[in-house]
Amino acid sequence: MTTTGVTDATATGVGLADGGIETALTERLGQRLPEFAAFILLDSAEGREALREYYRPFLRLAVEHRLPIVLDTATWRANTDWGERLGYDQEALDGLNADAVALLRELVENEGDGSIEAVVNGCVGPRFDDHYIEGRRMTPAEAEEYHAPQVRALAEAGADRVTAVTTLDAAEGIGVVRAAQASRIPAAVSFVVGEDGLMADGSTLAEAIAAVDAETENAALGFLVNCAHPSAVAEGLAACAGRAELDRLIGFRLNAAHDGDDGPGEAPEAFAALEAGLRELAPNASIFGGCCGTDTPHVAALAARLA
Repeated sequence: MTTTGVTDATATGVGLADGGIETALTERLGQRLPEFAAFILLDSAEGREALREYYRPFLRLAVEHRLPIVLDTATWRANTDWGERLGYDQEALDGLNADAVALLRELVENEGDGSIEAVVNGCVGPRFDDHYIEGRRMTPAEAEEYHAPQVRALAEAGADRVTAVTTLDAAEGIGVVRAAQASRIPAAVSFVVGEDGLMADGSTLAEAIAAVDAETENAALGFLVNCAHPSAVAEGLAACAGRAELDRLIGFRLNAAHDGDDGPGEAPEAFAALEAGLRELAPNASIFGGCCGTDTPHVAALAARLA
């Protein structure tokens, strides 16, 4: 972890994450991302500069507000099946996962100004797309075998930790945590819920967290929720009120719009109020950022509210 100073904000127990990298790259920076794959930008000098331009405003916000920040690598799609669709074999994917870590590390060291804590988080996306199809899910053992190459590449490149992002069920989360244990890198799991606040298989967040912890001996650093509107997450948390598993929630990276809605969704200030308000239901949450439809203004509003 790049820790270059202890700030007053660190002591408050909250910090930032970046926003919705794929939507920001397409909408703010005009990039074309086939299969919604940001990692392909690492293949060119122009693409790498677009990635830097995506990350820079978030680093500046962290410095301005004296808040720690977690920055995800551009590797949500950089796993075997998605790589094959885009013409990348495993060797090429290993190199691109490493390049994603190096780009972020360099940016933090050059532009973090030495005053903030910055975590380079290796983003491990799901094998299948964000639709739960019974019979196309993996067992924990299959998930561990599938995700191990990417987790290993991110670990060997020097990521501070990895996170299973947009995780649809406990089994895939278990697999990523086990793969991280094998590669000796800390891991978190970020689940996604539907508009009803439930996981795609109908389980609650508390049940999914309990399942991962039971099968990994509580090895995960903690759990997050991403790629859902704050109101859906609030409904899901309310359904688990009083469950001890909610103490394991460490953050939220949420969408500005409801699932299926067109348009920009919540304005930054309204979005920030809704997401920050989730601390009442998950008091140990310390990481706040965005997912689809969010960019610097949404995280800036979160920073102002949290700091």
